[in-house]
Amino acid sequence: MNQIEKLFEDDVLITGIDQGNKSAKFSYLNRQGNIESFAIPTVIAPAQTRKTSLEGAAESHIIEKRLHLKIESKSLSLKNQERYVYVGHFARNKPDKEEPTYEHNGGEGRHISKTKFSNDLHIVTTLAGLAVMAAKTNKDTVRIPYAGGLPVSEIKEYGSEKALESVKGTHHITFIDGPMEGKTIKVVIDSGKMYGEGAITDLSLNFDVQQGELLETSLNGQLADNYALGDLGAGTSDVIIFTDDGIDGNLSKSLDIEGTNPYIDRMIEKVNNMEEYTKLKDLMGLDDDAKVYQSREDFMNEVIEPGITAWLHNEQQETPTFEVKLMKKRIVDITHIVMEELKDYAEKHKKELSKAWNDAGVEDLVIVGGGVLFGYPEFKKVQEQFRELQGEDWAIFPENIEKAPFFTSRGYLIANYLRAMSEQAEVTS
Repeated sequence: MNQIEKLFEDDVLITGIDQGNKSAKFSYLNRQGNIESFAIPTVIAPAQTRKTSLEGAAESHIIEKRLHLKIESKSLSLKNQERYVYVGHFARNKPDKEEPTYEHNGGEGRHISKTKFSNDLHIVTTLAGLAVMAAKTNKDTVRIPYAGGLPVSEIKEYGSEKALESVKGTHHITFIDGPMEGKTIKVVIDSGKMYGEGAITDLSLNFDVQQGELLETSLNGQLADNYALGDLGAGTSDVIIFTDDGIDGNLSKSLDIEGTNPYIDRMIEKVNNMEEYTKLKDLMGLDDDAKVYQSREDFMNEVIEPGITAWLHNEQQETPTFEVKLMKKRIVDITHIVMEELKDYAEKHKKELSKAWNDAGVEDLVIVGGGVLFGYPEFKKVQEQFRELQGEDWAIFPENIEKAPFFTSRGYLIANYLRAMSEQAEVTS
């Protein structure tokens, strides 16, 4: 029995949690010591104390798709330490749903997301994901050495230890509905570390874990010792500066630009206001505020990601095509709507990333995170133009662009794995 199998038998799960503003990403080592990942949309809604007959009428065998939970946790705000909630996909069309919001910051139209630190929305989503991990691994109790992170600005403000305290403790999560109906999971978090987002994402560029063993990727050794790492998220985009002496905390920062969420929101708003949909709403007597898609995650999963994935797999296709289904029937091309926002997103990130890279005076620029897939149709053009002008690449991207959204959670997991192996070695020496 290898060390990962022994930890697994002792109900210890090696995990990595990326609390995203569009979705929370979860990576964990299964019994065989291989990485598995899944995402839960960052949206919650108040729920009833028991399953209704209507809820029971439809079934999903994917645990994370049907999360109606009772959560008992002292990490939640005082009035909500025992609460019933819908989480993720199942909350997207529920009344009084809550998802990351944006506040005007007085600048040139810039909006910022509320903090992730000690925020019930993010804590509920995190605990739900940990309970799903336990269910997927057939465990009633799991001990989690926590590995996650916060935006660089929040880590600077609160510190790693205080951030970790916000999730430590014993938590109980009961599945009210879905394939795990009636099952209660005990999640114990008594150790771990919080990182600045992006601080260890380079680990997932250089390494993988397979069958409990740490393996080098083909990118290992290609990075210089000093580089800028851009971690593009839904709420924030961070730049971590690595030097010969480690991370430069002064030069590392959260960029003063929007993440992907506001761009997605504007796309959805334009789709909702299309003439084709307006006429359909009038015909069917729908309210003016009726939406084509109920959440950002739905729009990304059904429109953006399929369009970009199809383009990535078709070398003959110069640009992606994006389509929506109005009331799940009529297909309408919205490529012009999507590309207008993608170009704006990529242009602003190209400028700010390149400025941070140039100002830091480091050799390489590495770009990871969910925003890589989102902006890649335009980033690819920048890469080609830079290569034509300079004879080398503008930036280093993940090998598999489609897996870019999980690079941060995988990085946390690998850091967690290295820590666990070091602790095991000390115990046996």
